[in-house]
Amino acid sequence: MAFDIERLKRRVIEKYPWFGGVAAGLVFEPSNKVSRTAGNGKTVFYNPDYLASLAPDGQIFALSHEICHVAFDHISRSREKDSTVWSKATDAVINQLLKADGLGIPEGYVDEPEAMGMGAEQYYDILIDYKLAIELVDGSINKPEGPEGGSGGGGGDSSGDDHSLWDEANSQEDKEEQEREEELLKELDRVREIVEEMGEEDLPQRDGGRDPQGDGDSDEDDEDDELGLFSRTESLPGNTIDPGRRYVDELRPIEPVIDWRMVLRETVKFGVDWTYTFATLEDGLVRPSLGELPMPETEVVIDTSWSVDETLLKNFLMECVNILAYSKLKIGCFDTQFYGFQDVRIPQDIKNIVLDGGGGTDFNAAVGAFTLRVENKIIFTDGEADIPQEPIDAIWLIYGEKKIDPPGGRVIHITPEQLKKLRGEQA
Repeated sequence: MAFDIERLKRRVIEKYPWFGGVAAGLVFEPSNKVSRTAGNGKTVFYNPDYLASLAPDGQIFALSHEICHVAFDHISRSREKDSTVWSKATDAVINQLLKADGLGIPEGYVDEPEAMGMGAEQYYDILIDYKLAIELVDGSINKPEGPEGGSGGGGGDSSGDDHSLWDEANSQEDKEEQEREEELLKELDRVREIVEEMGEEDLPQRDGGRDPQGDGDSDEDDEDDELGLFSRTESLPGNTIDPGRRYVDELRPIEPVIDWRMVLRETVKFGVDWTYTFATLEDGLVRPSLGELPMPETEVVIDTSWSVDETLLKNFLMECVNILAYSKLKIGCFDTQFYGFQDVRIPQDIKNIVLDGGGGTDFNAAVGAFTLRVENKIIFTDGEADIPQEPIDAIWLIYGEKKIDPPGGRVIHITPEQLKKLRGEQA
């Protein structure tokens, strides 16, 4: 008799309603090639004989464990990590959450009480820092002792589910992303050819501060632009002198330069997590339940003073598209004044951002622009101005060699290699 996976899915979703959206996007496929369960982010493979051998709560545990890997984006988050340690860390954290929720950990699964209350990255760092004796012996993981002195492994050498498909899933995702970028580049080339065939006289002209009637002296306008550039001072905003506006003219895919997951690591959450919003009281203990997490918000203010390279600004704007994977996003520009935030909901919104500015630099305009309760505040600048004395919990992304120490903030220096990429140069 075939194992009734649909019935098990219903029982899991009844216990964890927030899993419904995640499970709906997964394919559940029986396979005798896996000993217990395995997944690649799109398909959950399960051994029917193994699930049938478990008690009802054990079945819920096994399937919930696999869905948690997807809900918490553990496969994508495994990039640039030691795969063995990351597998151990994610399993340990998930299993303690399920255990605290009243599900017993089946034999063969990781059981490390010290992982309770930790995120996967946090426990991963502990495993790395303690240099635990995690070794591969005959394809199994042995860990004699945990950081608190307790034994792990839940009575078995393996972690429970099979993570061997994770690297393959990431490689496939990279391949698909590359194919999408190539298709986009082909489309951009096609559009460019059409534009070239149309000719400039057929194209709509942006108002760049020129004579709207078109009867002004273009040579004088060019001269005014150059004189305006050299006459700017740090006490004046750029647009009061030079009303010309800059845009991202071409939205082209670029290789990510900044690891935004690390920059935003304090607030990045993934889908669902344990919450006390709908907690229950069992045996005198308050039990958390799984709940959907609100998307964090990020506000980025960009230094558009006269000294900032325009190519750098445009490429940094395109780089900010990667924030959308982790957070809502607003972007604004400042020099000696702030020019207002603009919402970025999809990558195409980057093309609508006006690069106002071009004057001096006043960081008071930048720090005063942020919304009070926004989770992530980011200032992109070369740091060449007086730092405000009032503490602000912001991330200062600094390019160049300027060293700053803002009160209450965190400084991240863009490396020379990253800066070359942002400027479109060969790294």
